[in-house]
Amino acid sequence: MKSTILLVDDNESFLSQFALLLAEEGDYYVVPLTSSRKALSILDTVTVDAVISDIRMPEMGGIEFFRNIQEAHPGIPVVFITSYGSTEEAVQLVKQGAFHYFEKPVIDRLDLFYATIREAVAKGRMLRELQAMQTAKSLQIQQPVTIIGRSKGLKKVLEAVKEVADLPVTVLIHGETGTGKDLIARAIYEAGSRRDGGFFAVNCGAFAEGVLESELFGHEKGAFTGALSRKKGLFEVADGGTLFLDEISEATHTLQTKLLRVLEAKMFTRVGGTTPIASDFRIIAATNRDLDDLAAAGRFRQDLLYRLKVYTIEVPPLRDRSEDIPLLVEFCLKKYCTAYGRQISGVSMDAMLFLREYAWPGNVRELINVMERAVITCRTGLITMKHLPFSLNGDGSQEIEKPWTFKLKEAERFLIGMALRQSGGNKVKAAEMLGINRKTLAEKLKGFGMGGSS
Repeated sequence: MKSTILLVDDNESFLSQFALLLAEEGDYYVVPLTSSRKALSILDTVTVDAVISDIRMPEMGGIEFFRNIQEAHPGIPVVFITSYGSTEEAVQLVKQGAFHYFEKPVIDRLDLFYATIREAVAKGRMLRELQAMQTAKSLQIQQPVTIIGRSKGLKKVLEAVKEVADLPVTVLIHGETGTGKDLIARAIYEAGSRRDGGFFAVNCGAFAEGVLESELFGHEKGAFTGALSRKKGLFEVADGGTLFLDEISEATHTLQTKLLRVLEAKMFTRVGGTTPIASDFRIIAATNRDLDDLAAAGRFRQDLLYRLKVYTIEVPPLRDRSEDIPLLVEFCLKKYCTAYGRQISGVSMDAMLFLREYAWPGNVRELINVMERAVITCRTGLITMKHLPFSLNGDGSQEIEKPWTFKLKEAERFLIGMALRQSGGNKVKAAEMLGINRKTLAEKLKGFGMGGSS
């Protein structure tokens, strides 16, 4: 998913240059604006991951602009860009909570600028997700995890989730990117006795070492420049709950050492502090890399690996559970038709066959993106090959290299589901469309676990 960045500056040549540079450097939607007031109105209507702004603007100065953002959207990181003569104001803004500042010309320090923006976006997303989770919990409306599929590989994963959910052990989830490791972690949390303690997630590869350490351990006031007050870290906040460390393989060696100590003692100190803090949290970690290989190469601590892999869950790639693809397609179809107000009756057989036999290097995440795009472009009727992304089917004539393994029972279920959607759930009409009698349809629905009553 692309991150959205507001780029605010009254210099149009700077805007056009940096909007292009940012879009090329990262997976960002960059919204260039010459008006700070327009930026504030957009923040009220659009989810934004970070703001980059000039300090001296004709409509509103940097301090007033930042104060408005803090009041209405306190979790959005703001990076300021200063011209000669406004550095003192930039320093004051950082002391008040701005994420960082850069002096023009920024082009002279692009690597540092890009790294800072990546950190700002990652922090903004994490704070937004944390706030959403806390809000959902307070309103008791947090949606349960939905894991779609009934393949042997997925059933094995769900059995493992059930087995380990209530045990006070650390769990390591391994699987390719896009397989849904975060969903498995949430499923463990929801099925366990710590479900009322909160679920907190952090991506270990999204932050620089110092920033990640502050997020995990917290910090004391004055621990570093910009630490204007004491902050609780996730180890402390997750007391009684679950802390999910995604992409644990990306943690630096120094952080690995500190993590080991925390896991062994369940005690830590905030950055800049000296008082030990006890916290009863559960760790679930995930990685798409082979930690045994990394440990053998000296890039991951062997003793930390032992601590993490007390219980390991292997999440199979989507290509190894292709029988789940029709179910995932149906789930995505319902979700995005509802979200975008589309009247789509189903997926054509050739498109479904292609989706089922495609290798899916991006796994479930890629399938979800493909289906969302297909719903957007199709609008009504059936999703066909022409609605699939160009990267999948080229000119529409690509051959499926794998042998056809779409079983008759699966094809029947797919067609029955399509008929029921087209008939608005009317089983009599659906049976007529399929050319079978109502009793036969009821028996097939019962056999598929879809209910046989009229």
